[in-house]
Amino acid sequence: MNNTWNKAAWALLAGPLLLTACKKNDRGELSGPVPQASYTVSAPKTVGLTSQVTFTSTSTDAFLYQWDFGDGTIGSGQTVTHTYQAGGTLKTQLTVAGRGGTGTTTQNVVLPPVSDAVKLLLTGGSSKTWKLQGDTVKTITVGTESNSSQYYAGGTANSLPSCQADDEYTFSSSNVFTYDAKAATFVAEAPATATTPVVPAHCDAPRSGTSEFTFGPATGTGYAMLEFKKPGTFIAVTDAPDLTYRILSITANRMVLRAGKPSGTVFDIKLIAK
Repeated sequence: MNNTWNKAAWALLAGPLLLTACKKNDRGELSGPVPQASYTVSAPKTVGLTSQVTFTSTSTDAFLYQWDFGDGTIGSGQTVTHTYQAGGTLKTQLTVAGRGGTGTTTQNVVLPPVSDAVKLLLTGGSSKTWKLQGDTVKTITVGTESNSSQYYAGGTANSLPSCQADDEYTFSSSNVFTYDAKAATFVAEAPATATTPVVPAHCDAPRSGTSEFTFGPATGTGYAMLEFKKPGTFIAVTDAPDLTYRILSITANRMVLRAGKPSGTVFDIKLIAK
């Protein structure tokens, strides 16, 4: 069987490799069986906050392979492993070339939401406890969505009050949050009102407690977001707004939370796993 291709299309797909692999005349004619494109896709493997998928061509009569991974990137090779940065359903495509022409086929790849990987790191799969990272600078900053330290640039290392530094925050995979204040809770400064003076920040009676929370994709910056159901629930600072906390970054040992919604004041909070 003879198939005539546009020479520019061949060059785009294969470049010099194709020119050395096949014999063709001046009209760009190549002969041979038409490639039949097919491929297998592995189950996504979660690696940190990414998903890895391996694609293997099972095509016949082909010797060149070009992949479209569905996320704006491409690759080549008979077997390739690709890392995805986000979840969702993506349409992937394999284009193959052989002596008899080209062939193309597609498959959908279903990737787990990034928030699933985030929750696994947050809860350890069952229950996990976190503390403020007091041995670093800027453990807590206050600002806006575009400038998170606009109002308060954060303190020096090891400067947290003892009644704040020893607090523990536990998250369970069943969406229950537990705050253990130990002996006392650090209460933020209360501004003056028409009838009361300023109340300075101070250590007060412990406000330990629990709250259920919802968990899902973040609104605004962040990999995921949790919202406490019980009024008055907080992490690190008693005047953090909105009961809303977005996870800006997370590993097995470190996490940065952002308290507050994108339209208002935000608190960035650094934590470490206990």
